[in-house]
Amino acid sequence: MEILKKKVNLFIDEHFDHLWKLASYIHANPEIAFEEKKAAHALSSYLQEQGFAVKTGIAGLDTAFQAVFKKGSGPRIAVFAEYDALKGLGHACGHNLIATSALGCAAAVKQVLESSELEGSIEVYGTPAEEDGGGKIIMLTQGVFDGLDAVFLMHPTSAMARIGGECASFTDFEIEYFGKSAHAESHPENGINALDAANLFYQAVGLARQQLRDSIHICCILAESERDIGRIPDYARLEVEISTMRAKDIETTKQKIIDIAEGMALASGCRVSYKEIPGYYGRMPNAVLAELCRQEMLVLGEPMMEGMPSDAGGEDLGNVSRVIPACNLYMTLLPEKKISGHTDQFRELAISDAGKHCLDISSKAMANSILTLYQNPKLLKQAKEELKRRQEEEARYE
Repeated sequence: MEILKKKVNLFIDEHFDHLWKLASYIHANPEIAFEEKKAAHALSSYLQEQGFAVKTGIAGLDTAFQAVFKKGSGPRIAVFAEYDALKGLGHACGHNLIATSALGCAAAVKQVLESSELEGSIEVYGTPAEEDGGGKIIMLTQGVFDGLDAVFLMHPTSAMARIGGECASFTDFEIEYFGKSAHAESHPENGINALDAANLFYQAVGLARQQLRDSIHICCILAESERDIGRIPDYARLEVEISTMRAKDIETTKQKIIDIAEGMALASGCRVSYKEIPGYYGRMPNAVLAELCRQEMLVLGEPMMEGMPSDAGGEDLGNVSRVIPACNLYMTLLPEKKISGHTDQFRELAISDAGKHCLDISSKAMANSILTLYQNPKLLKQAKEELKRRQEEEARYE
């Protein structure tokens, strides 16, 4: 196995210039959610050149793709590529590195499968709109990932590298109140004040927080209302986000929001309309895959945090990790301190020498982890058993 892993490392070294050219191209041509046409074409073209069977426009998404190389009847293991940018900030989340680490990993694994006795399927899924739209959730719902045994994804970070543990689940609401306009001075009695309803809602949410678990956060803003001080506002719109480290809390908290929205409509005499804008569920971590990848990172000389630290972020990989065992590697761009993503500084790091190191090490670590899974599929059985156990534990949570 050590010989095969050396082949992986050598392949990535030999192809690194091409991978970095792709990462630089994507960074220089940022495209927001569902508009990643240049990135999707560049990535899928590279995989086709490497001998993968490529399908584009899958799941009804123009910028999604699948690339497969299969040998024999071994496990099906996937690496996810993300490549959407942030509006106005470009690749300030480092998705240019996520995408190309998936390519480097998969192409190296394919080369080893072809030249060894190992069997399996290595698959790359181009998953658009992680930042806004949840491409993976759409693809998961449509059965694109059915039959996969495990998935890997690298995300750039800062401070010490780690394997991601639990993260936040969240969902959004849009709440609209409809009242009746009237002149605020001469005939206020003829009006029904939608802004009053919105204010009552905001205050009621604030009071409700005392009866919520500490891990549940509700953020609320008044997004739109009447701007003429001389009129009774007949319309108000609020935006609400619920986030929690326990996915099961989403449902009970949603009902509280709906009850408050309806109650404040009754109190003010307004009509209320609300709709949920579904968000992402938090990761269901997998210690089997995490420790495997963590050890490969250490072999490559990269310091790693112990265990699977949790974080308050959210991502659409979380939904997938609740169905398929998943490893979310976080490779650092700035080991000496923690900084925020979605910033100018993070964007520049994603195209720096630190970005090169991130791409190099993460591609190798994921590829070598996957080779071990082909050699020892019992680990995949253990990973699936762990996922089932975590699912059962969550179902018992009250």
